[in-house]
Amino acid sequence: MEIKLLDPYTVCPVFDTGGFLLRLVQQEDAEDLLGCYSDPESIPLFNSDNCLYGFSMHLLDDMKATIEAWLAEYRARGFVRFSIIEQTFGKVIGTVEFFTRTLQSAGGQHEAGILRLDLKSGYEREPVLCEILELLESRFGEYFAFSSILTKAVPQATARISVLHRLGYQRIERSSDLPYDDYYIKERNSGS
Repeated sequence: MEIKLLDPYTVCPVFDTGGFLLRLVQQEDAEDLLGCYSDPESIPLFNSDNCLYGFSMHLLDDMKATIEAWLAEYRARGFVRFSIIEQTFGKVIGTVEFFTRTLQSAGGQHEAGILRLDLKSGYEREPVLCEILELLESRFGEYFAFSSILTKAVPQATARISVLHRLGYQRIERSSDLPYDDYYIKERNSGS
């Protein structure tokens, strides 16, 4: 029996981990997100591969323009960029971007979910990373068709790498299909 996916581009889902709420990014998030995207400890950990610009912002207008670009991509069905709201204080502490791409491998073509996770440095800790990644793994399959998840973790992102290994991700080498370094992959279980 084929499972019908919900369309995240028609109605963007909202996810609740208990500690964090994930919902579509909004212009009202700009001030909080500027604290993330101007954080000198966070910037080196961001994944800006295949982006026209990096994610180092120091002006509120630049953050607002970036949010508008993310929303334009959402309207064009390119990707979904979720804001991550820390529920105790109601502050936006980062974003998650997710989209799917067809990748070629030795086993043939398959759909991979590409995950970008940007967090303010104070939240780049194993319990936070684990809570968010476990939610994404358990719920994104309701909205996106993919057989594996790819995400980047640069060598200095030690907490992130530790969590990725604990959750079953494996580091993969650069290839013609993925011409970037520091990526990790996890195959989806047939039941998830």
